[in-house]
Amino acid sequence: MTRKTKRSNHIHIRLSDSEYNQIQTKAEQLGISMSEFVRRAAFRRELPQPLPQINLDAYSELGQIKLELNRMGINLNQIAKACNSSVQLGEPVVVNRGLLESNQNLISQTQQQITVLASAITNLKFEPAIVQSAASFGAIT
Repeated sequence: MTRKTKRSNHIHIRLSDSEYNQIQTKAEQLGISMSEFVRRAAFRRELPQPLPQINLDAYSELGQIKLELNRMGINLNQIAKACNSSVQLGEPVVVNRGLLESNQNLISQTQQQITVLASAITNLKFEPAIVQSAASFGAIT
């Protein structure tokens, strides 16, 4: 188990507005505090690499695709349950065409989103995790 280092000492430095804003912007881009940014820079520790904006956009798009796939799965489960219940009761299977059409529309929209995402990332350099995530959706091969 790692222990959190207690930092009780302070260094006061003077910065111009421009310098302050540069440090603040870089720290925000890297997702770390200004203190952590300055510590890493001072001790020449490796700084995390910021994700390019396209990666952030791709993650967002993949999240939306995941939600839509979840909705489709719920709809398919409802259809399967209704069919199984009818069969168990010896009743004819009644198909809810509205639910089927809704699912078909969601599938079509999701396919379009995957196509757009795949074309956006085909010629760009991405972190391995985003390529793997996109590939798992069939967006890239």
